[in-house]
Amino acid sequence: MATSPNPEPRIPVVCVHESSVDSAVIFNLNSWPVATKGVIQSCWTEYSVLHHCAKQLVAMCNEREKACQRHIVTIQQQWSTQKFDLQKVAIYCQHPDLHIHIEAFFSGVKSLLDLLVQVLSTENIVSAKLDGFHRVRNNYGGNVLNALESNVPNTKKEVAAKFHALISKHKEEWIDQTIFARDQLIHPEKGMHQLMFRLEFSEKNGKLACQKINPPAIESESIDEYAQRMLGFAEAFTSSFLELAMAMPTNTLQLTPASGRG
Repeated sequence: MATSPNPEPRIPVVCVHESSVDSAVIFNLNSWPVATKGVIQSCWTEYSVLHHCAKQLVAMCNEREKACQRHIVTIQQQWSTQKFDLQKVAIYCQHPDLHIHIEAFFSGVKSLLDLLVQVLSTENIVSAKLDGFHRVRNNYGGNVLNALESNVPNTKKEVAAKFHALISKHKEEWIDQTIFARDQLIHPEKGMHQLMFRLEFSEKNGKLACQKINPPAIESESIDEYAQRMLGFAEAFTSSFLELAMAMPTNTLQLTPASGRG
């Protein structure tokens, strides 16, 4: 029985979303060897999703009055039927799309970090195979830092030290806080309401008026502003990380002496 030949692998053609266009320079696939190119493609996709999530969070927070209007009317109708003590209640407005995008944003940050550090393995900066930005005890990314300290080829110790310094700096500035916030969302404590809009009402002339709609906040910073700030950090870290990797002399090409007569 004759067997059909294995089909040749197809060349991927990606019709990119607008969120991918601005970051194309950061993730230039032509700058990387085959072993790393797939990781860079995945980093680009994840960063684009992160950029899209941040944009959507800003839009939803800007349109929060429209999103919460139905709930505001419901509270006002209940008030007109039976007044209640405003000082004894905290009123929240559920918005599933907001909830989903917040979780997606934080998960996207962690996924981007998981993908980026794989470059340390594909480019042979560390001898270990890194598959993510994993925690060691209470140290986020501890597995990566440990590898950069103790599992590095002699020829890569200098560049490994630079990666260690870069990651440590960004951990202190934003990474640790962001991953901690992500962990709280994945494993929330009972009674947490940080993924809803909070409605503030006051009584005026016997009627209930909504005075303010507060977006969810991370340490008093509204989620839309927080997401934009973290996106800026993520872009700066990604750019510095990849620039450092590209500046390293390549070790993927091994030249062999030509044979011949002397």
